Amino acid sequence: MKSKIISFPQRKIKKSYRSVTGHFPSIKNHRNVAYESTLERKLFLTLEFDNEVDSYLEQPRITTKINGRSKTYNLDCYVKYIDSSKKNDAIIEAKYLSELQKKKKELEIKFNNVQKAVDEMNMDFFLFTDETQSDTYIYNLDFLYRYRQQSVSDQYDNDILQAITTNPIAAYELANSLSNKKLEYFQISNAIWALVMQGKICFDLYKEEITMNTLIWRNHECH
Repeated sequence: MKSKIISFPQRKIKKSYRSVTGHFPSIKNHRNVAYESTLERKLFLTLEFDNEVDSYLEQPRITTKINGRSKTYNLDCYVKYIDSSKKNDAIIEAKYLSELQKKKKELEIKFNNVQKAVDEMNMDFFLFTDETQSDTYIYNLDFLYRYRQQSVSDQYDNDILQAITTNPIAAYELANSLSNKKLEYFQISNAIWALVMQGKICFDLYKEEITMNTLIWRNHECH
């Protein structure tokens, strides 16, 4: 029997007192994606911002043959990439380091078998842990994602982009330079982060948590 993904998602996510469960509003998948831990939600968030990812699905189930016997594994995430000639589709397991240590032998056996199965299907297998991305990076993605989900007026976009010269500028300085009215300042601030979300304005996602003191610059200066 050749290894294969037989179906997904496999089950409804139930509320748990031991972990954070819920549904993540995925724009790439055009639906809510269920998660069983904060770490899974963080994984889904990073996939939303990965320009190489076409879509992803929670709870894939892989069936394979181990020592002549059929074996099924419920996993965390299946990822489909836009260009299959550059990146294979992948299975990703989201696991806390503490869990990896606590269930080391059990998970090593599982992951070895899953690795063999995905190799047979010409796919990749990755682990996503609580150290894969920094808390700062995740915080910033979470902040920006709301501007991908909601509509923000573009009436200030040209003024904002024209006001940014060759040097980085703090977001609050930029907003203040365009208006000293409280309501307009708020609207311009939202427009700034919407432009960041669109890739027209940049900032360092890894350096510090985003605030109005964050330095921003035009996209042609990104590196």
